[in-house]
Amino acid sequence: MMSGQDDAWRQRQEWIESITGLRDGDAISERDREILYREYDRMQQSVQEAMHAMAPEYARRVREDGKESADEWIHARTHELGVENGRRLRQELKELSFADELELDAPAR
Repeated sequence: MMSGQDDAWRQRQEWIESITGLRDGDAISERDREILYREYDRMQQSVQEAMHAMAPEYARRVREDGKESADEWIHARTHELGVENGRRLRQELKELSFADELELDAPAR
């Protein structure tokens, strides 16, 4: 069975390979590659830090309010984190050389 850390490493390697393939095929610039690498790592770090920070509060809520209530709380917090990361990612992606081809200002689905 693969640990979460091994799985995260594998996913990052797959991401790197796909971005490297785009760069090798001249589909993206070197600057685009760096932006995409940086943002992937930033988002992963953000999620890890947030989950670590929320763990004690989640455990407290499980003890005091029950698992269902704690799950609702963590779901709401992770949704907020996703929205925040999505906003930041859209801003950063505007710096890509092909940003004019992306629908970055379209409403989220």
